[in-house]
Amino acid sequence: MSIFPWLAPPLMVKFEPLTMKNSFLGKLMERVEHLEPDELKGYLLRMARENGLLETVFNTLREAVVVLDTNGRIEYCNHAVHKLLPIPADAPTGAPISKYLRDLDWQPLLMKGQATNKTLELRYPEPRVLELHLLPVAGGANDEFVAIFHDITQKHADTREVIESERLHALTLLAAGVAHELGNPINSINIHLQLMARDARRAEPRLREKLQESIRVARAEMERLDAIINRFLKAIRPTVPEFHDASLGVVIKETLAILQTELDDRNILVETDLPDHLPPLRLDVEQIKQAFYNLVKNAMQAMDSKGLLTIHAADRGDCVELSFEDNGPGISLENLPRVLEPYYTTKKRGTGLGLMIVQRILREHGAELQLESRHGQGTIVRIRFPLGNKQMRLLENK
Repeated sequence: MSIFPWLAPPLMVKFEPLTMKNSFLGKLMERVEHLEPDELKGYLLRMARENGLLETVFNTLREAVVVLDTNGRIEYCNHAVHKLLPIPADAPTGAPISKYLRDLDWQPLLMKGQATNKTLELRYPEPRVLELHLLPVAGGANDEFVAIFHDITQKHADTREVIESERLHALTLLAAGVAHELGNPINSINIHLQLMARDARRAEPRLREKLQESIRVARAEMERLDAIINRFLKAIRPTVPEFHDASLGVVIKETLAILQTELDDRNILVETDLPDHLPPLRLDVEQIKQAFYNLVKNAMQAMDSKGLLTIHAADRGDCVELSFEDNGPGISLENLPRVLEPYYTTKKRGTGLGLMIVQRILREHGAELQLESRHGQGTIVRIRFPLGNKQMRLLENK
């Protein structure tokens, strides 16, 4: 007997613990030959009400529930299926689930006839991470399976944030240790340079001039190395931001001014669309400059000569959206989820720390970072800065 008798073809679901003899249906079948038509009609109406209630319960679940036969054909879907999975509402009964979820090899899972758990990452209809529980419903020749999909997108994001925080903490400790170890030889080299400079003053004029020039170059390089270490530590070490009202357009222009020489050398054109009426934002200007510097630098390194970088800003009501769009080679689909991981880079001399630092700075500003890229067509980095007077907004029910 079908749980949902009005479905075609009927959904045959058998529950082993409930025997036909003890069930309401079993008792009905024992007496069906002795029932009057009115009594039989009453029993059928009762069953219809109970089945209707059961379907209503299924449709109120947030989990997507799909009933499959042994060949992976869909026999029943609840309403959540069409919200979480790329299965349209008009999908015909009997369609293979592999038609809509192609990356999962369903046949071996169904052949095992055992409970199976999987984690899936979907990009349509929305980017989601789902947990799949595939359960056999009954034994025998006509086994069915229930596939339950649970949305763990937020849990997955929270876990990744914790992991990133732990990685950043470990990286900070490592950087501090490296800086300390580098500081000792730098101080020692500086002392020996001072001694060499003192001895050089006693040398003959031609030799003295040559030695002093070498010492000057060595000192300049040591100062540059010290500045790099301090800048790296400042970037990676968690600091308390100093927020002030600032113009996003001014910050962008000051950042581009720092990189203008390198942009000209690479023959890269930068087009900006920064409206004057944008509301001021609460920013730590120096940190935000550093974040923008890294983003522009990434775009420059991704593009060949004569590349185009477009920077656009717009007031979205509850936030100011800023985008950096380049026409470089883009990022492949398999590499895109990893670009924010520390130490991951596709550059020959990259460190894989730039975007991680950008993400940390933006997170301290309450801003959201989003990457869009198509291989061979370029990359778009979108940043959404929340407005101070729009900290909360009512989300529409979809």
